[in-house]
Amino acid sequence: MVEETIRTIKETENEAEGIIKKADAACTEILEKAKAEAAQMVGRAEADAKAKAAADLEAAKEAGKKSEQEAMDSVEKEITALKKAALAKESEVVSAVIDELV
Repeated sequence: MVEETIRTIKETENEAEGIIKKADAACTEILEKAKAEAAQMVGRAEADAKAKAAADLEAAKEAGKKSEQEAMDSVEKEITALKKAALAKESEVVSAVIDELV
């Protein structure tokens, strides 16, 4: 009877050891999958961040170009207005110079 009890205990210990090995293997597999998924998530997050940064940079470049063009248009309008004003006063200046010379 004692031998049978010892044998039952050993069998139970062997079964418990097998369960522990299976649980350890399952744990290792779960951890490896989790690491792989985390690496993929990090990769996707990096790619998304780079894409957003590139899009933001492109938008900023476009806004800069638009502002530059608006400033150039404004300067060109001002130059045109100054030329018109100068041409309008040209005859007055010529008359004033002739009057001074005469």
